Amino acid sequence: MAETAATDPKSRKPLWSRPIGRVAFWVCGAIAVVAFGAAVVAAGEDGWQGFVYLSGLAAVGFLVLYAIAAGETAGRNLRRKIDRNRTPSPAALAFRAIETFPEPVLITDQRGGPRWGNAAYHALAKEAGGFGQSFGLPTIDRLWAGSGGGDGTVYRLARAAARGEGACELLPPLDLGEGDIRHFHLEASPQADGLILWRLVSSSERGEPGTDTNVADWSLHAPVALFSLRANGEIVSGNATFREWLGLADGAAFPALKEILAGDGARAVLYSRGGEGAARVDARLKARDGIESPVAIVVEWLPGEGALGRAVMYGLSRTGAPPGMAQPMSETAATGGTMDDMFANAPFGVVRLDGADPETAIIEDVNPALMQLTGGQAIPGTRFCDLFNWDDGRSPVDAFSAAMAGSGEPAEARLATSDGAVYVHLAFAPARGGKRVAYVIDVTAWKEMERQLSQSNKMQAVGQLAGGVAHDFNNLLTAVRLNCDELLNRHPVGDPDYSELQSINQTVARAAGLVRKLLAFSRKQTFRMETLDIGDLLSDVSVLLRQIVEETVRLDIIHGRDLPLIKADKGQLETAIINLAANARDAMRENGGGTLTVKTARVTDDVVRNAGAPNPREGDWMAIAVTDEGHGMDKATMEKIFEPFFTTKEAGKGTGLGLATVYGIVKQSGGFLFADSEVGVGTTFTIYLPGHEPTEEESVELREAEAEKTVEKAPEDLSGRGRILLVEDEDAVRAIAAKTLAKRGYDVMEACDGEEAYEILEDDEEGFDLLISDVVMPGLDGPGLLEKARDMLEGTRIVFISGYAAEQFSDTLSKEQDVSFLPKPFTLTQLAEKVKEELGEQGE
Repeated sequence: MAETAATDPKSRKPLWSRPIGRVAFWVCGAIAVVAFGAAVVAAGEDGWQGFVYLSGLAAVGFLVLYAIAAGETAGRNLRRKIDRNRTPSPAALAFRAIETFPEPVLITDQRGGPRWGNAAYHALAKEAGGFGQSFGLPTIDRLWAGSGGGDGTVYRLARAAARGEGACELLPPLDLGEGDIRHFHLEASPQADGLILWRLVSSSERGEPGTDTNVADWSLHAPVALFSLRANGEIVSGNATFREWLGLADGAAFPALKEILAGDGARAVLYSRGGEGAARVDARLKARDGIESPVAIVVEWLPGEGALGRAVMYGLSRTGAPPGMAQPMSETAATGGTMDDMFANAPFGVVRLDGADPETAIIEDVNPALMQLTGGQAIPGTRFCDLFNWDDGRSPVDAFSAAMAGSGEPAEARLATSDGAVYVHLAFAPARGGKRVAYVIDVTAWKEMERQLSQSNKMQAVGQLAGGVAHDFNNLLTAVRLNCDELLNRHPVGDPDYSELQSINQTVARAAGLVRKLLAFSRKQTFRMETLDIGDLLSDVSVLLRQIVEETVRLDIIHGRDLPLIKADKGQLETAIINLAANARDAMRENGGGTLTVKTARVTDDVVRNAGAPNPREGDWMAIAVTDEGHGMDKATMEKIFEPFFTTKEAGKGTGLGLATVYGIVKQSGGFLFADSEVGVGTTFTIYLPGHEPTEEESVELREAEAEKTVEKAPEDLSGRGRILLVEDEDAVRAIAAKTLAKRGYDVMEACDGEEAYEILEDDEEGFDLLISDVVMPGLDGPGLLEKARDMLEGTRIVFISGYAAEQFSDTLSKEQDVSFLPKPFTLTQLAEKVKEELGEQGE
């Protein structure tokens, strides 16, 4: 603009017409006049020299005046000659060309401040009354102030120009009064130095369909929504109908596509980019007042990187009313046409078939629920029968016939989805006019619950079986083992019978281990719950873990920070970790080794809940993750790993109770166990145990146990003195145990059940130093005897023995810190050591 003024010859003025030229001219003139007058009047006084001096001064003044006038004229002529021979700059030519454009053109900065406008823009601003009381150049928003303020178009185009992109949009009609309504497209082009060139082009000149002014108004207020969008889901523009559906005010920016479409609707629209031609997507629009309505979106993407998509959206209603509007029932009762809102809003799949026979019928129309359920495969024009997977042996004829039999029982089928894991129930409406409507109800979650219930019942049955036989089986094993130990005392090493007796002992030990695993799985082990520091426990068990793993396996134990204390049975928790480590070792053996990682961490109940635990206790939790780099497991194997007797190992190399044992220990400890595996990568088992806030007494015991952490050697001399009351309902176990203790110097009195033991306690006057009692007995059991005879057992040490004890006894054992427990089957040495340990120096 400044350059234009500098290069225009008409814009240059004569020097004498400028302020500085005028001052110089009049000063020189005044000097000449004064000098001439002085020469005439005062010449006589100064002589002829003064006259000559003043006359010369006047002549000089007139010469200066002549030079100024002549020089300006010559200079002006010279400049004209130069200007005629000089070519204007490109910028000057551009401004001259834009000035003559018939279209209004405005140049602004990025903030919208006007910098320059051509004559056409000035004329339009004058007609629209945009100048108002101000002499400044009005903006486009100001011109359209009475016509919707530009409908937010200027704002969107300015954002595009700021990104360096040119864009164009249709403006609302501009009402100039007296029926003069004009229609413009607004083009925005980014320029250098942060400027934006705005150009208003008449819609008729852009070659829009027709030149009637009603065409633009129809597109703005069409009965369907029209909008354009980018590949990232940003809506660039939309007509007035679209704004009305969304409840947006004029000028308000459009929300992103994902914010107005429920579910995966936005993703489906954006995924259509790259296809050929227009694509239709059924979705649910979040219309005004929070109402979700079914809509169909037809979108076509323009070619090129960063190109826009043009979309048409219409409601799936029979009346053609906008989304969110109520539909009269009389309209929805008619047949034919598209789905009405009742079907479209159904939470289950609804499909209209072109025939009465579902096996051969073609899909005419479906609702969004079925489209989503089938993963987009339920497209009108395909066979209804092809939606299902019949590889499981079921016949479509039988399934459809059962559903149409009218018995009220739906037919079960499986959809032909990518994973094949979607189960549905089918129901059919009576055929009308040779057509039929089918209802497809997703029952996948129900089938999973059914499977879990069946699995739970199976595990419960195994648990009841294990608990029922464990007591009697352990009694038998105890009798065998004690008698075998007695025979080994008579046939020491070197005796011909020693190896056979030792083989019997080893077999008994294996059988006892199997029973313990069954009890762990059925969650009926006897637990002594104590406050534990997981760091100390892992340090203790790490020695055994390093012995379990092979040389090709690297053991890495990572301790978390600020770990909570837990309350669990130390021995059982160690067993669970060892079993997981053994499984990890076996899994990595086929791959030639790897790294076994045991990692601990403090987590919140939200983490446990997200892992899949139902209603975990609020507060801190302990996470123990055991990760291997083995071959991993597929989904089918993962579903069975916690089942008893399930194993992927070769015959004779596994009982199938390892993970079932871990599962039972964790559940009985009040925790959760989850597995995450990927074939070819490895497996991670994570144990979640609730954190425990210890009482003051527990804290003291924990500190004392830490300070006194020493390994006591079993006493070598197992003989002693003391009175012992032995209560056992199994005769063989009672006889061999009493005989063994009597040989070691103890005075043993026997009782076959709790009632007999109570009578002995009532009649005895001396008292007993130790009570050894079975837990489960007919009539009065061991814990019942303790409660009933507590007053008569003051100062008497208590040892319970059992191969199976209910959870209630675990609670009793945890509360009664002075009560000891010896699990069956035990050896003669273990029994003697336990008695020696309880009686202490008294037994010396």
